[in-house]
Amino acid sequence: MVSTLLLIVIYISFISLGLPDSLLGASWPMMHLSLGFDVSNLGYISFIICIGTVISSLLYSRLSSRFRTEKITTVSVMMTALALFLFAFAANIYTIFPIALLLGLGAGSVDAGLNYYVALHYKARHMSWLHAFWGLGTTFGPTVLALFFAQGRTWNDAYLIMAIVQSLIVLMLLLSFPLWKKNEKNSIKREQPEKKEREIPAKKKGVLRLKGAKIVLLSFFLYCAIESTMLNWSASFTVFAKALTESQGAQIASFIYWGMTIGRLLTGVFNEKTGDRFMITLGLVISLIGGIMLVFSTSFTLIALSIFLIGLGFAPVYPSLLHQTPSLFGMDDSQKIMGLEMSSAYIGSSLTPFTFGLVTRITGSGILPVVLIVFVLLELLVAFLKRSLYKS
Repeated sequence: MVSTLLLIVIYISFISLGLPDSLLGASWPMMHLSLGFDVSNLGYISFIICIGTVISSLLYSRLSSRFRTEKITTVSVMMTALALFLFAFAANIYTIFPIALLLGLGAGSVDAGLNYYVALHYKARHMSWLHAFWGLGTTFGPTVLALFFAQGRTWNDAYLIMAIVQSLIVLMLLLSFPLWKKNEKNSIKREQPEKKEREIPAKKKGVLRLKGAKIVLLSFFLYCAIESTMLNWSASFTVFAKALTESQGAQIASFIYWGMTIGRLLTGVFNEKTGDRFMITLGLVISLIGGIMLVFSTSFTLIALSIFLIGLGFAPVYPSLLHQTPSLFGMDDSQKIMGLEMSSAYIGSSLTPFTFGLVTRITGSGILPVVLIVFVLLELLVAFLKRSLYKS
């Protein structure tokens, strides 16, 4: 009973991680006007958020040696709540950038801490479902934005509502502290040997010499690059390239998150039967179909369907890329390469939306589906090249 209640708390906490992730991209078509930004400046802000996330993720190992997971998570969610409050009252570029860094610093520790805790104390399927709850959080933000825009309210009001929701989650976490302690006492026999194994330092020297290591790192870079670009720029694309309203753009942005959420719920059910390779290939093909449809779609319904298919295709790729690592490299070497995989993912997530923002100054955001198609085709090529690793 304690374990189940705590799992619910963790799921809700992961919803809090998703809440701010979708807000920036969905609100940007209106937000950049009121702040006096060029539309391409979205790339700078998302880059700063990613830098904060990387910093806090790297610091997590040190923090976890001094503080318990629930305390780190609670303080981190407090930081994101504060950042959202400050976003709601931001007036110019000088305030946005430090707030973006604060938001990233809060998100990184939540991500690292809860993923580690679930991997340590719960069955593997809960990892996919954990990320599905992140998706639920990401769908809430654009939905609220769309309702507010339709009522003539501003993006500031939506950020304020999200800050209040985050604050309620902080209160829930504070009240849940006894559950964490009881759960660890109940599972201490299982936890201690696993923790000992996880704390063995991974020597990264020579990891890149492993057969297939570089191609696997490239797959993480490519996928996270296009996922982050689509999540950040889909609303702006629909407003500026497809001539939809800001309210419709915010609605459209929610469809990619709904696709990822539903897809990850299904992945947790079927992945053990179908295998990682099949799920990665299937997901990429579905995203490719969605991208091709998006090029030619003109109505709200077809654009929404295209965006949903892209999100649905994205859903199984990242969890399956992580899960297949032991199959490709074995248990010993997979521990060494996992850190490099995450680094490659962060680089793709931070650099590509930023670069895309610079490119849009010349081309406009209308090239987004073309960029998606190119990246998905490259990822399919990488998936094909990895076949030999499974055979060996």
